Amino acid sequence: MEKIFHWTNSFKSLGEDDDGGLDIKGSASTNSLDRAGDIIEASAWTKGGLDNYKSNPILLFNHNYDRPIGRATSMEVNKQGLELGAKISKSAGEVKDLIKDGVLGAFSVGFRVKDAEYNEEEDKLIYLRKL
Repeated sequence: MEKIFHWTNSFKSLGEDDDGGLDIKGSASTNSLDRAGDIIEASAWTKGGLDNYKSNPILLFNHNYDRPIGRATSMEVNKQGLELGAKISKSAGEVKDLIKDGVLGAFSVGFRVKDAEYNEEEDKLIYLRKL
């Protein structure tokens, strides 16, 4: 399967740093059903894809490689999914302001599927591993 997927989960602003950056933290991915009825198992994050991301943990605005806005500062896989802490750069301008104003308040993860199971009875995909 070569489709790229995107999931959205909420975060909270933790406040502005002395250098003008903005700290945020929240669930980047949970093992709950998403809007399309699919699930990313928490263990999927420990099977390779997250290690690759850790080597250069850049946050992108709307998955756009031309719009880096910050950097992940912490990543933790737990039973519920992936928790992420990040620092939004003071150079993120309008995006940083929209986060501070509460207009933007969600992470969205993008990935390529390496391994998944289809539950025909419930018509959902369960993602087991990502690239």
